[in-house]
Amino acid sequence: MEDITYATAEEQIEKLKKQNLIITNEQKAKELLDLFGYSNLIKSYREPYTIISDGKKVYRSGVTFEQIYSLYLLDKNLRNAVMASMIDLEEHIKEVAADIVAKSFGTHPDDYLQFRHYSNKRKRKYRFTLAGILEVMRNTLNTDKNPIYHYKTEHGIVPPWILFKSIYFSTIVNFIDQFKPANKNEMIHKLYNFETLDISDESARILLMDTLSICLEYRNIAAHGGRTYNHICQYPHRINNFFTHEDEREFSGFGLLLDLLQMFKYQAPYLRLAKALNTEVNRHCSSYPEDVTYLGQILNLDIKSEKVVWISSRNKKYHSDPHCSGMINAKRITLESALCEGYTSCKRCY
Repeated sequence: MEDITYATAEEQIEKLKKQNLIITNEQKAKELLDLFGYSNLIKSYREPYTIISDGKKVYRSGVTFEQIYSLYLLDKNLRNAVMASMIDLEEHIKEVAADIVAKSFGTHPDDYLQFRHYSNKRKRKYRFTLAGILEVMRNTLNTDKNPIYHYKTEHGIVPPWILFKSIYFSTIVNFIDQFKPANKNEMIHKLYNFETLDISDESARILLMDTLSICLEYRNIAAHGGRTYNHICQYPHRINNFFTHEDEREFSGFGLLLDLLQMFKYQAPYLRLAKALNTEVNRHCSSYPEDVTYLGQILNLDIKSEKVVWISSRNKKYHSDPHCSGMINAKRITLESALCEGYTSCKRCY
């Protein structure tokens, strides 16, 4: 069992150097360790870069502190994008669910929170049962916080689209699971384009609940600062029963989340996440092309590495550093594009 003792950033750096990690700028490494911590930065992201030699964990030849930090940064920015995408999706799902509930059962809580309107599926934990969900919603009506308090005092009722704003997304997901088939069918036809989805309503209902559960899992990982890029979903989804990839890969890894979000009519959560992933993978792999295979496997995506460089309108030089020679608002393009446009390398940063 490994002893856990306090160590200063300087001591941590010495330990890393003894483990064969290359640290080219010790002052910068100290600053980063002070900012983010050894556990967050090193222990959480060293796994792809270490081997066991003579019973001890050491870093593979050529691995640098900057490489581990770059992977940490990739995951951190991806985690932030996951959180933003899930908040966006949550707002959309709540609005669709509220619209269906209001249209079917009315806008007064005494009407739309009646037990008989829903399926009452058996659940292991009380808070996931229909009775538990309705209890949470009725208790939330008693809050003195807006917008619920405003609607209660000014209008005498709290419609579902107002109540749902103050309900946890996990509660809403479990509430949707308690919808009767007719209302759940309304949900899937509002959320999916069946001309391209090409599955039965029954399969789409399963797809929706599996998707929302997986989104919740990634949201919770992101909210608590967990590793996102290599997270393998624990929810026992059934997606592979309905679809197959043209490249014969299964729906798993981070690629699973992207695939599921891409199926929705509302594309903003998917596009935000895909853009963040593309940006971060290109940034990291342009500096560390040896990580392309590892990231492709762990993300379950086909990654094509492109060398990225920076240019400005001042001259026909391309740079590895976007701030080289005092550049401001440098433009990011591929090396191939830069060469085609007649740019040559900067002697200072290349």
